[in-house]
Amino acid sequence: MISKYILLIASFLLPNFAKAQTLDSFSDQELFKKISSLDSSLFATIYTCNPEKNAIFFSEDIEFYHDKGGLTKTRKALMDQLNKNFCDPNSEWQTHRKLVKGSMQIYRIKDYGVVQVGDHLFYETWIKDPNGKKEKLAGKAKFINLWQYKGGEFKLARVLSYDHQPAGN
Repeated sequence: MISKYILLIASFLLPNFAKAQTLDSFSDQELFKKISSLDSSLFATIYTCNPEKNAIFFSEDIEFYHDKGGLTKTRKALMDQLNKNFCDPNSEWQTHRKLVKGSMQIYRIKDYGVVQVGDHLFYETWIKDPNGKKEKLAGKAKFINLWQYKGGEFKLARVLSYDHQPAGN
């Protein structure tokens, strides 16, 4: 009797596993589009003080290397760091990031995932400005992201954010 239930459950689950796309099944164009979409989605939420939504982009064992901030290990530590840096209700500014158009490149890592390389710009919006919100270019940097493909999903596993410079350099 139990074996019938196991077979029934397996018959529903196996087709879903079979449908999981392998990394090799992505064309270069599909892979570029997927990573571009993930990059856009990540940075649409990263500064919004929503740790649950932010956490879905990162592997549990994420390592984030930042030339100014040092090394942050684990998803929990990264979420704590993001909250500390961007969720102060008394802050007078908000940050957002834009990918430099045409700078993103991706490279496959066999049986693992994708390396994403690019440049990005950081903008600050002064939210308590008496003359209205004013956005200004605050800085620029380079990045290398290692996206792990596992269980049909891409998760950021390693991030290198470096060469941070003021906007004028």
